[in-house]
Amino acid sequence: MGGSMFRPAIIVAALALGSCAPAPLPPARAYHPTITRDAYGIPSVHGSDDQEAAYGIGYAHAEDNFATIQLVILAARGRLGAHLGEDGAKSDFLWNLLGIREAVDAGFDTRISEEFKAVAQGYADGLNAYALEHPDEVLPGARNVTARDVVAGSALTVPLFWGFERTLGMVANEESHPCATHEATADIIDNGSNAFAVSPRRSSDGHTRLIINSHQPWAGAVAWYEAGVSSDTGWHMYGGLFPGSPFPVLGTNGDIGFAATVNLPDLADIYRLTTDDQHRGQYFFDGEWRRFQTRTIWLWVKMGPVTVPVPRTLRFTEHGPAFHTADGWVAVRYAGAGEIRALEQFYRMGHAHNYDEWREAMSMRAIPSFNFLYADATGHIAYHYNAILPRRAEGYDWSGCVPGDTSANIWAMDDRLDTPVLDNPSSGWLYSTNGAPWSSTDASADMRPEQYPEAARAIETYITNRGYRAVEQLSPLRTISDEQLLAAKFDLTSSERSATVAAINEILAADSSNDADLAEIQTLLRTWDRRAANDSPAAALAGLIYQPIYNAGRANTTPPTPVDAARAAAQRLRATFGRINPPLGDLLRLRRGDVDLPLEGAPDVLRALRWHDDPDGRAVADFGDGLMIVLDWAPDRTLTARVISQWGASDHRESPHYNDQSEMFANREWRMVELQRAQ
Repeated sequence: MGGSMFRPAIIVAALALGSCAPAPLPPARAYHPTITRDAYGIPSVHGSDDQEAAYGIGYAHAEDNFATIQLVILAARGRLGAHLGEDGAKSDFLWNLLGIREAVDAGFDTRISEEFKAVAQGYADGLNAYALEHPDEVLPGARNVTARDVVAGSALTVPLFWGFERTLGMVANEESHPCATHEATADIIDNGSNAFAVSPRRSSDGHTRLIINSHQPWAGAVAWYEAGVSSDTGWHMYGGLFPGSPFPVLGTNGDIGFAATVNLPDLADIYRLTTDDQHRGQYFFDGEWRRFQTRTIWLWVKMGPVTVPVPRTLRFTEHGPAFHTADGWVAVRYAGAGEIRALEQFYRMGHAHNYDEWREAMSMRAIPSFNFLYADATGHIAYHYNAILPRRAEGYDWSGCVPGDTSANIWAMDDRLDTPVLDNPSSGWLYSTNGAPWSSTDASADMRPEQYPEAARAIETYITNRGYRAVEQLSPLRTISDEQLLAAKFDLTSSERSATVAAINEILAADSSNDADLAEIQTLLRTWDRRAANDSPAAALAGLIYQPIYNAGRANTTPPTPVDAARAAAQRLRATFGRINPPLGDLLRLRRGDVDLPLEGAPDVLRALRWHDDPDGRAVADFGDGLMIVLDWAPDRTLTARVISQWGASDHRESPHYNDQSEMFANREWRMVELQRAQ
């Protein structure tokens, strides 16, 4: 965002927070769900129908983490800045830019099915019921949640998973040069997540297995919450959901299961506009000058004890929203604009009982991104590179800015390319770790870019370290056992082809003949076995070297050189431990309440973890491996499920479920969950 975004020239008003609280609305109907919690506090909700079950999910999740759910509601209403200040107002700016309210108002009655409206309303009523019983917990502006709020929250969130905020960051800064070519690389874009599927043709015991292992922040609006939901009308779904979702969006209904990993298709284009001083407020398009469409918005920003309305002017062209940059005026066009049905598609996917029904739900194409891995009780497995890929005109370089003076290169929102699908591969196994779909199983059974020539231009080309390691471990195996699959999932190794090893090799190649500190670093790194094991004396140094390089790539800033990163890492370790070779587990910790445990892992290994720095110099994990689910169908179609989370079901410190899974998580242990098959 531009640096002057929240410096209003005119303060129209200053309103104290919470000055006008609306009266609670009565629920749409009577609800009597059953909420059952297991020994770890995980809720399973049952209702007479899907609406009542969704009500129960809303109420149960509110019991555990109402504060975060309300932040999602405020974001869905474009009022997060009134609670969080400038950081929240950035979300509100995006809400206005994407036209979330307008899209929901335009499509809610006509594009959302009556069935799903009822589910969304049930969830909203569950939140409202909790709010009515706990008025002291209700945030100003978050009262009286509606089905439209539920839909709006999803519509705001899904563009962020494919990286729209990166595009917005390039164009919304007046000092940026967005027309420079930006090629995606694993270092810059890798968002994490693993998924594995093994069919009976490759498993050692004839079982079908699916590992769901999405890497998300451990707290906040996109942190996983585990729950089960069912109804008398045949709905069964168990798995992970985000705050604001009426049901699990990943998991199983007993018959099928599906996992997701972030993919990063090219879904946005930047157009360089033609303007001049003689036609201020206009742009040249199709042989004539046209005026920008303008709209004034108000961002309500908390500043100390008051909320201040800050005006901003948005401009739009035939392409989309327009911005002034160091490259001149540009406009952005992004796939899925105005799409509000993503959450309903997840609902339909969870209602499918076989691959054909699941593919029919996928045919909605309302979810703009995500790789999906599918498996079911019959042994069917599949990989879908899901994306709303626009059909772009030939003859343009779409990697940078394209000319904005013609309608010839403005692609239609509803003209979409077919995307890669690998259905029941002969190899009998599949994986996804955020890289190119052209590596998703044994090389002999992989898809190839030439099979999808148009789509391939908009698809990632890189492979993550996790992708290299998945293939290095599983492809050589004649059959894949349960133990071997789990060993791969928890793998701690950086491939010789990884960016981590490249950085370490650069350090080892540096001249240290007159540099005792660098020589000490090199001596230790030469002993490293490329594993982020918690007892490794070199893994702490290696992890601290790569983390700032990795973070800089994600933030699109200049990374430190590996040698500079090594010096800083060694200095930190000496300051904290008095030496540069403490075991990784002494540095990398799981902390939650009274729990403080050693961990293993690194940002780019299959046991993926990222961290923040605590004041005592420890690296405290806050992102990556969290909710993990292993689904296992025996040949007789009996399903068993192993699940674990990094903390627990509740966000309340006084709850026994605040951190009751942490020790098991650190020790690679599982909870067994009893699941019913859908009827």
